[in-house]
Amino acid sequence: AESADVLKTVDEDRKYVIQATIVRVMKARKQMKNQQLIQEVIAQISQRFTPRVPDIKKAIDTLLEKEYIERVEGQRDLFNYVA
Repeated sequence: AESADVLKTVDEDRKYVIQATIVRVMKARKQMKNQQLIQEVIAQISQRFTPRVPDIKKAIDTLLEKEYIERVEGQRDLFNYVA
């Protein structure tokens, strides 16, 4: 039971690390394609742990909902940083 709790905590922490990294990358770049963003996040986090692509996509969705980033009108895979 304890290891399950630890795993849950680690997952939560990683979720926030991924979100923070996405925000940092987007703040620096202002605009980025989906695939570039995912690769950049993996590159930045891979020293700490190997993020799973579905987790990164979930984090992107969360940040879209929270309006930290937005999709560029008419461009399916392009994101803008929202200041």
